[in-house]
Amino acid sequence: MGQAGLVSAAIITASASILVAVLVFILNLRAQVHQERRQARLARVSSQLRELYGPLNALVDVNERIWEALRESHLPPQADRRPEAGTEDWRRWRDHALMPANRRMRDLIIERADLLVETDVPQPLRDFCAHVTSLEIVQAAEEKALKERVLIGHPGAAYVAYVRGAFASLKNEQQHLLRTIDHSPHPAPEARALLS
Repeated sequence: MGQAGLVSAAIITASASILVAVLVFILNLRAQVHQERRQARLARVSSQLRELYGPLNALVDVNERIWEALRESHLPPQADRRPEAGTEDWRRWRDHALMPANRRMRDLIIERADLLVETDVPQPLRDFCAHVTSLEIVQAAEEKALKERVLIGHPGAAYVAYVRGAFASLKNEQQHLLRTIDHSPHPAPEARALLS
């Protein structure tokens, strides 16, 4: 092989090395962008859980537990829960056990609406917030010995199902992201294959 052949072989080898280096760089850059996106998504999901859905889920669980215990023990019949027929016992449970958690949930929904999974406030959350505000009017009327009815009923199972479902979905996504986020700074699999 002559000197021209050696120069051609050197140029080809150098070109191939440069091409491989560029491909490795591009693949690593692509992997880094994907990693950063997963980390950003994990930060968002963690924030949604920590600041909105986690507290909502815990408060729903507390209120549901109290509600079930009241139903099993001495919850007045539906007719006796109306302001005009309400008992002191019912008002005490409503005002000192259920309503504080309801207010906290409503305030969380309103203050942290930017963390909702959906772009619009879901109907069960709207109905719940409206119910709590409506019930506050009833309580204010009762303080003045007036009778007022709740204009908007509690959304019931739809609200509970929404909160629990959204919480579970976000927890699953968080766990998946935690498993897939790569903490080691080694090259992307495609780049490792080229280097082999």
